[in-house]
Amino acid sequence: MQEIQELLAITRSLKEKYKLHNKSFTLDGKLVGDIGEVLVAEHYGLTLYGDNTPVHDGFVTGDENKKVQIKASFNNYFYFTKDLINMPQYFIAVQLKEDGTFEEVFNGLGVLIYNKMLCHLPNERKHNYRLSVKKLKELNNDTENDKIKLLKA
Repeated sequence: MQEIQELLAITRSLKEKYKLHNKSFTLDGKLVGDIGEVLVAEHYGLTLYGDNTPVHDGFVTGDENKKVQIKASFNNYFYFTKDLINMPQYFIAVQLKEDGTFEEVFNGLGVLIYNKMLCHLPNERKHNYRLSVKKLKELNNDTENDKIKLLKA
């Protein structure tokens, strides 16, 4: 099928173009996440760990103590870990747009998400928490929020 060959060629091109970030851009459901991670890393000055790292996807370049989990989606929701022992220090969620840009939905502390949105829910869960874009955008403007600085718009 020609379309699959074209998609694979595109993923190879993305992998080569962004080899500094060590992402695979595979077509197995990780493609959107890898694209989001690279876009966020380049706009927020992050260093990515590479593929399949638990909890955090990278850190603020020059400050390895500021670890970040990145979520990207075309949907109106994001998932947040049910594993509260391994809660991300910082959490950046972006909505990808068809033109290749993104909109920041949330950028801040993982503990803020838990304290303001999830602490009243049962801790024993079978699945991760599902967070709406609307609620995350509201929380993104919270005065207690500590954000990772945007380097370029």
